[in-house]
Amino acid sequence: MRAPSVVAAALLCGLVLVRPAAAQAPEDSGQADLLAELQAAEAADAAQAAKARRPGAVQAADRKAEDPLERLPQGAREVVGNEANPAMSIILDFAGAVYARERHLRPGGYAPGDNGPALQDAELAASAAIDPFFRLQGAVALAEAEIEELYLATTSLPLNLQLRAGKLKSSIGRLNPMHPHQWSFITSPLGNDWLFGEEGLALPGLEISVLLPLPWYVELVGALQAGAAGSFGAPVGTDAIGFGDFVYPLRLVQFFDLSDDWAVQLGTSGVLGRSAAGSETGERSYAAGTDLMFKWRPIGWGKTGYTSVAWVTEAWLRQMDVPGDRWRDAGGYSDLVFGIDKQWQAAVRGECWRRLGGGAWSAGIDRAGFGLDAVRASAQVSYLPSHFSRVRLQYTFERIDGFEDGHIGLLQLEVSAGAHGAHAY
Repeated sequence: MRAPSVVAAALLCGLVLVRPAAAQAPEDSGQADLLAELQAAEAADAAQAAKARRPGAVQAADRKAEDPLERLPQGAREVVGNEANPAMSIILDFAGAVYARERHLRPGGYAPGDNGPALQDAELAASAAIDPFFRLQGAVALAEAEIEELYLATTSLPLNLQLRAGKLKSSIGRLNPMHPHQWSFITSPLGNDWLFGEEGLALPGLEISVLLPLPWYVELVGALQAGAAGSFGAPVGTDAIGFGDFVYPLRLVQFFDLSDDWAVQLGTSGVLGRSAAGSETGERSYAAGTDLMFKWRPIGWGKTGYTSVAWVTEAWLRQMDVPGDRWRDAGGYSDLVFGIDKQWQAAVRGECWRRLGGGAWSAGIDRAGFGLDAVRASAQVSYLPSHFSRVRLQYTFERIDGFEDGHIGLLQLEVSAGAHGAHAY
């Protein structure tokens, strides 16, 4: 018997015990009303308990029958929510550049390569929950009519596992999984471009990740991907692709909440694959990297918590086989990003890349496409009129082997329309 029934029975017994047998019937209307109310409550509880014990299918049928929408004619029923349609958005990055030197190394990523305006990126993004087991995520570069990402992800595997299958931006490093509108600068770091190509390591493949059962956040991610990107992968037209020609990214990421205001994320990554500049199947490329993000974001500051400081550093070591030679390089970047308030942000960046071994060129392969001695410094300030638009001004100084010192000015306008998923922390 449920709790209200117990109370009702106890009160009823109390009334019986405290009165003589000859006077058990109520002598006034107040006591009669109380007794009737208690009896009605006991009967209602008993009926509800009996209803709850019925089979689940019967209960579901009753709930459906009680739904007022079910009593409407079929053509008159209202469609509630947007569950059948994907969330879609269009993101436009329009930029202009001014180069002090006519001869310069083209900035990596999607940045304008010459003086004047350029359509940096135009992305159509869509995502949808297919059912309780799968989610579909995609992004198409409209200017090039090219799929940037399109994959299916599981949502309910046991043991904290998740699978992604399709064209994927590999999870290695801090920057590679990001799309241009998620960057802190208009340009991407030179080292990342030389390692993974201007569009990053984004290839068809299968990825598996697991959230380890530890007291702090620890995620292990591994993948198998096919194609070529930057230093990795089988060249186009390669015949008889085997397992030695695939690209194998691996990443371990840990996250720690130091306090309500401080957090740190530490990642370790590795990539193994066939050398994209090699001529033989046995020629390989290897890369090992680490990334650190240290963030201070005091709760409530800037009225809604927009004030923050983030320090992000990513470093890589690469070994790459080329015909008759082996190149070894190391480098990375370090960002300091300031969230001033809801509408203003600023950041500074330092980059460095160094050749550690190997010739400047080999069998007609120019090292400029895979890494030169270089240092670069950048500063940017951003104004956000709203959550859906941003104006960013950036200055960059660079000193690259084989080029004169360069000065670059960049201006970017970014707008987004439609529903767009949350960015990674």
